[in-house]
Amino acid sequence: MYDLGCKIKAYEESKTESELKKQADLMCELGDEFMESAETSPTWYEHYVWASGLFNAAKCRQPTETLWLKVKDLTSSSPSSIYSHDYIDQRIQQIDTNFLNKLSKKNTMSTRKLTKKYKEALETIRNYSENTVNNIIDNDMVVDDVTSEIKPEYEDKTIEHSKVYYNDLTEKLLEFYRSIITNCMSVLDLQNCKYRVAIMALGSLSRKEVTAYSDIEWAILYDPLGQPDALVRDELRMLVYYVHLHVLNLGETILNNLDIPVLTNFNDKLLPRPNMTDVDFRDNVTTRGISLDGTHPLASKTPIGRKSRKNPTKPETLELIMTLDEMTKYQFTDESLKEGYRLSDVLMNSALITGDDTLWHDYNDKVHSILQQKQSKRPNMSIGAERAMETLNDDLKKFLEKPLTSESFSMAMHTKHDVYRLTTISINILKLLHGCKSFAPLDVLDELFERNILTERAKKDLQLMVCIATNLRHMVYSKYKQQKENISFLLSKSDKDSIDSTNVLPVRGYTAIIQFYTIFKPWSNFLVSQKNNTKSWTHQERYMEDSNVVKGELYKDMYFSEKAVFAYQRELEKHRKLAEHGNKQVIISLQLELGLLYQTRAEFKDALQINNEALVICKTIYGDNPHKSVATSLHNIGSVYDDMGEYTKAMKYYEDSLSMEMKIHGDNPHPSVASSLHNIGLVYAKMGEYIKPMKYYEDSLSMNLKIHGDNPHPDVASSLHNIGLVYKNMGEYTKAMKYYENSLSMEMKIHGDNPHPAIAASLHNIGSVNDNMGEYTKAMKYYEDSLSMVMKIHGDNPHPAIAASLHNIGLVYKKMGEYIKAMKYYEDSLSMRMRIHGDNPHPDVATSLHNIGSVYDNMGEYTKAMKYNEDSLSMRMRIHGDNPHPDVAASLHNIGSVYADMGEYTKAMKYYEDSLSMKMKIHGDNPHPSVASSLHNIGSVYDNMGEYTKAMKYNEDSLSMRMRIHGDNPHPDVAASLHNIGSVYADMGEYTKAMKYYEDSLSMKMKIHGDNPHPSVASSLHNIGSVYDNMGEYTKAMKYYEDSLSMNMKIHGDNPHPDVAASLHNIGSVYEDMGEYTKAMKYYEDSLSMEMKIHGDNPHPSVASSLHNIGSVYDDMGEYTKAMKYYEDSLSMKMKIHGDNPHPDVAASLHNIGLVYKKLGEYTKAMKYYEDSLSMRMRIYGDNPHPSVASSLHNIGSVYNNTGEFTKAMKYYNECLAIERKVYGSDSHPEVAKTLRNIDRCQEAQINQPK
Repeated sequence: MYDLGCKIKAYEESKTESELKKQADLMCELGDEFMESAETSPTWYEHYVWASGLFNAAKCRQPTETLWLKVKDLTSSSPSSIYSHDYIDQRIQQIDTNFLNKLSKKNTMSTRKLTKKYKEALETIRNYSENTVNNIIDNDMVVDDVTSEIKPEYEDKTIEHSKVYYNDLTEKLLEFYRSIITNCMSVLDLQNCKYRVAIMALGSLSRKEVTAYSDIEWAILYDPLGQPDALVRDELRMLVYYVHLHVLNLGETILNNLDIPVLTNFNDKLLPRPNMTDVDFRDNVTTRGISLDGTHPLASKTPIGRKSRKNPTKPETLELIMTLDEMTKYQFTDESLKEGYRLSDVLMNSALITGDDTLWHDYNDKVHSILQQKQSKRPNMSIGAERAMETLNDDLKKFLEKPLTSESFSMAMHTKHDVYRLTTISINILKLLHGCKSFAPLDVLDELFERNILTERAKKDLQLMVCIATNLRHMVYSKYKQQKENISFLLSKSDKDSIDSTNVLPVRGYTAIIQFYTIFKPWSNFLVSQKNNTKSWTHQERYMEDSNVVKGELYKDMYFSEKAVFAYQRELEKHRKLAEHGNKQVIISLQLELGLLYQTRAEFKDALQINNEALVICKTIYGDNPHKSVATSLHNIGSVYDDMGEYTKAMKYYEDSLSMEMKIHGDNPHPSVASSLHNIGLVYAKMGEYIKPMKYYEDSLSMNLKIHGDNPHPDVASSLHNIGLVYKNMGEYTKAMKYYENSLSMEMKIHGDNPHPAIAASLHNIGSVNDNMGEYTKAMKYYEDSLSMVMKIHGDNPHPAIAASLHNIGLVYKKMGEYIKAMKYYEDSLSMRMRIHGDNPHPDVATSLHNIGSVYDNMGEYTKAMKYNEDSLSMRMRIHGDNPHPDVAASLHNIGSVYADMGEYTKAMKYYEDSLSMKMKIHGDNPHPSVASSLHNIGSVYDNMGEYTKAMKYNEDSLSMRMRIHGDNPHPDVAASLHNIGSVYADMGEYTKAMKYYEDSLSMKMKIHGDNPHPSVASSLHNIGSVYDNMGEYTKAMKYYEDSLSMNMKIHGDNPHPDVAASLHNIGSVYEDMGEYTKAMKYYEDSLSMEMKIHGDNPHPSVASSLHNIGSVYDDMGEYTKAMKYYEDSLSMKMKIHGDNPHPDVAASLHNIGLVYKKLGEYTKAMKYYEDSLSMRMRIYGDNPHPSVASSLHNIGSVYNNTGEFTKAMKYYNECLAIERKVYGSDSHPEVAKTLRNIDRCQEAQINQPK
């Protein structure tokens, strides 16, 4: 049996149908063994219960009966499991028969029919429950849009209709259990027994808090009337186990709650043998509903009761099958404390299911009489009051460890533990404290009002609190169709598709929770204030928090930012109306809070206005005297300017804030001074200055260390992080990693194994360094660990930290060339950010739009890329208006980049220049990385347009600025500029100069990255190889290309990546130049294969380029038909990508096809393609001289030369020569020299042409 238990455990996390079926078969096998063991066991009834539980659990894991029959028909020819639905039903029937045979009884109705009858009755009750609670929520709990409170006219309706609902549901469930129990009593011939019996419901069913999915908690009270006590107990025990079999057949009992020893050994029934330990099985499949809970050693909530003990002072077992005196003794303090688990509270309230009404009334009367008795140790307190205070303190201790605050609503919540538990237990405490006779919380509150203990308003507040919490629980169970408590107030119904709805239920629409919180907060505060008050409690007039600040905090944490603003505005107006009598400090704090909200919503104009208003009031109160509120106001204004990208203004306010903080605290180190130093460093970093931010960050770290000493502290960890960030921006990744790891180490010392946002942020930071170092696998691991942690913190609730982690993982996939995966993570990040911010424009949403656009750009889907980047720009302009901002400048750059990729260089230039202009407005004359980047971008467009002199100037300006920023320190940006200048020289044919810059760039990159493989190093190796290739030094070219390929493969492993495909292409091109066409073809085909793995069926420029390359080899080999096919396929793909827009790649394909027709001697067709290519290139470059235009003119000239039309040929050659001289300058350039030779040959042919 133990081996079967272990095998069942092995499938605990199974999700697939086949795995669940295997687990179900094992459960059936174990069930059969328990049926067999029942024949010889003295506790045979337990074995039948275990067997029944296993068969019913197996049934839950199998396909539905209809689907099972279909599968059976389809697989009838092949061997299959014997454990079908029919088999399980037969075994469940056999268990019932065997059980009754043991007692010499018989049931005329089959278990199948009986179970069907019970399930239908239960379904009717559940439909009633769901419809009724939804009707109350929709029609009675109507929340005012302004106050977020249930409208006064609906408060009474909510309470009245909820009370009717709770009463009716309780009665329906009592009747349901009555039908099961009386049927079992009838079969066992106990209806006319010779002793009195009262079968009582306990727990939520007795207090009218029961849901349609709640466990049944019950007990049996008896009066033997002279019958042998053991006989009575035996008969009633058999009744309990027989009822249990019927409840198990409903299929809603969690298997581990049955304490089957070979699955869960709660009660130490597993026989001790070598290598046999508790299997600790958890049933994750069965939908939990109505069941008999109470097999755990602490539990005693059913007649089966407790089967073992952990405390040696307790009786070994405890069944809730007792006489009146036995059961009522647990209301006495000594017996209550001995048993524990609040058994006294469980037995305090009861409802009669069936049996002797008088016996039940006698029991209740005696219970209440005992509770009213005075305590011997505290004569001034009754037994009930003392227990109330003990219960209060026990529950408040748990509550205060994890209090319900506004922040709680920003995380996944547990309905019972977080919302419902203290709400209802606290009313039960009032019942005990004041000796109420009522059982249900609403009735207890009515009784307290009638006794003048509560005011009518206080009663109504608390009744509303109970109704809102209870109805939430009813709603949640109805939605889940089982006992499941996980909810989120951040998710809405529309989010169901993007979350696992089996994990967490979206309840954002349950807006009455706002009123619940505004009652619960003052009520829980009142309870805390009374926890040591053993005298009479003086209740408040009402329990409703009237402050809009409480609502504002809740709205803020639930991301109802618009409502949060409105709540704080209402509170602010209330205090403003008090004029001179108002507390101006309160007004200031409200204004500062509003300012932060506006800032979060990216409403910077409003944020500045409200913060400035706060600053004015501060100055009227405190004048020139330094004060914390003034310093905070200055800091907040600086923070808004910081977000707006106005760094000079931000710096001024941060410095003013720092100055005031230092006046307040003098030479004493203080956290707020350290924070100000940090903020100033942050602005300097954004301004592109690395030395200054380092100084401020180090000063901040130094101060934090003085404050906290050797004790790990979040502020110290934050300072370590900031210094790491500067080193990262400086390209000193080893140092950055050291500081980030030290920061992570400290965060983990502070928070231990508990997931925390700061630890998640540190994991992200380390991932970002690995990302910059090109170690994408490591980066991915840290990013995923960070994502995992923030999801543990926030659950399925949308949160900016989760969205940021999704973005980071998408970024790595993008760099790895896995664009489909990158797109998925970017889209998930966008979706979450839109759920957080709704229709409000927000920087994070704009960033996500840009990210998706960037992937489309890399995939060659330029129309889509343009749309997302334009949407991003539009949103950023809505946020920042006419104010220049780095984000707007970045969007202008991004759109320019798409136009550049599309070959629309004039448009690209305009956006790049607009971006540069805005950056210069932001940063003025200060050198900044983003300005240097814009200078490079403009240079790259001039390079593509063939205007090499201008290209060189912008790239040299970019290099100069980067060197001013970074000094003599090697930095990736400086290396990139050296590469860019080398690229221009290469395009100009000045290969010696190009080589020098490429080698300088490689040298710097190797200083930065050391022996670690990195994409930028691989790129430099490729560039040097390309120069050698152009110089005809193929052996050297091959070496560098192979080194580049080797490095790219170390970086990306077996994953297909554009850089690896490019390296394969480069090696192929050298073999082609060397005339080794077979080898060239192999590398080109490998490159094409990889590109197609990356891009699938989507047309992409690199796939089109590979098709062209293969065509080129066939061209060189003289296989013109094959060459033509690949060239045409390449052209077709390029036209799909670029549509009707002229593009250099399309023009090149037209040229290639013309070239093949020329070689085939089909000069007319050749001329057409050459002219089409020339026409397109002239549309692209206009009047600007460009090498490709010269090439087209040369090609047309060569056709005329071949057809003997030398005059026309000479005209095109001379036009070609004129452009080449403008582009290259010297006649010594290879292209110029080639054209001069062709002109000479053409002139000679013209002279020798027969007249």
